[in-house]
Amino acid sequence: MVELEKDVLPLPPRYRFRDLLLGDWQTDDRVQVEFYVNENTFKERLKLFFIKNQRSSLRVRLFNFSLKVLSCLLYIIRVLLDDPQEGRGGCWDCPRQNASSHSRTSFDWSLIIWVNRPLPLWALQVLVAFISFSETMLLVYLSYKGNVWEQVLRVPFILEMISAVPFVITVILPSLRNLFIPVFLNCWLAKHALENMINDLHRAIQRTHSAMFNQVLILICTLVCLMFTCICGIQHLERAGNNLTLFDSLYFCVVTFSTVGFGDVTPQIWPSQLLVVIMICVALIVLPIQFEQLAFLWMERQKSGGNYSRYRAQTEKHVVLCVSCLKIDLLMDFLNEFYAHPRLQDYYVVILCPAEMDVQVRRVLQIPLWAQRVIYLQGSALKDQDLMRAKMDDAEACFILSNRF
Repeated sequence: MVELEKDVLPLPPRYRFRDLLLGDWQTDDRVQVEFYVNENTFKERLKLFFIKNQRSSLRVRLFNFSLKVLSCLLYIIRVLLDDPQEGRGGCWDCPRQNASSHSRTSFDWSLIIWVNRPLPLWALQVLVAFISFSETMLLVYLSYKGNVWEQVLRVPFILEMISAVPFVITVILPSLRNLFIPVFLNCWLAKHALENMINDLHRAIQRTHSAMFNQVLILICTLVCLMFTCICGIQHLERAGNNLTLFDSLYFCVVTFSTVGFGDVTPQIWPSQLLVVIMICVALIVLPIQFEQLAFLWMERQKSGGNYSRYRAQTEKHVVLCVSCLKIDLLMDFLNEFYAHPRLQDYYVVILCPAEMDVQVRRVLQIPLWAQRVIYLQGSALKDQDLMRAKMDDAEACFILSNRF
């Protein structure tokens, strides 16, 4: 066994050096390993541009967000230009009808199914829908991992098909140009694109944002999307009823969601009334969950001390005290020694400790003498995010104290 081990010669020095520096020696008797072979394919290059690369994917998501916002603006323009008093009776080539002849009890469904859409506006909406549809199908193709139903049954994909595919069909069938299409649902796609864009933005600039900021953004976007969906839905359904304008629908939604309910503006037909009931139920389910998550994050942030103010860090002088375990005797010795000098009376002390504040330290920091000058942050000096919370880059000094045994 020893003789066999002696027969195995060591690797020649040139091979070891070549493996270290990846030189270009002759490799006839060596095995070559080529990495990232699939990166040369056209699909992988597209995936690198649209998904993997942070900066290019950020531009793509920004373009997608702008496209969805533009589609919502075009829908608002179509509503402002539309005259529901004169309908087309259910098709493009049919003669116009007077909507005032329909009573509120027996409304005409054609006023809900068909709208008046000018030809230039229709062409612009078709262009936006075609670009959005093409981008969605391309991303579905690039994100395909063997299960097509995983991509098709996603809510953003379904909303995209509802708001984009009908416009493509109207190009083939011109008689359907005035068919109503719920383009206002693109606000939810814009919300989804905005959330992804914020994540890509912080990844591209290599900055971590707090969960509080993300949750507040989601809550605001959810409120805006709920209001916009309710406003546009009620306004369109009331074309066959009370013929509400966008402002009247906005007024009704604000009064309804604020639980005031004056009753001067109300939906007159049962489809719009059913939509109001559905939107109220959705709001009662979605919004409490969002507020609960926001309250939980706020309590966790208050427990950890939050962040030291950037404005105070730039206008006032402060020092950072880093300890692994803060005891009351260690804290009092440091504070008494630090503030003993008269020039340090205006300094703030930011304590950065990974452990939670105990009862004795909490009582001391509630004393007015220290409450105005000492800030406690729960965090570690080994984490860049916690150092950013303590504004270490603006601090005058940093003290690192060890435990007393």
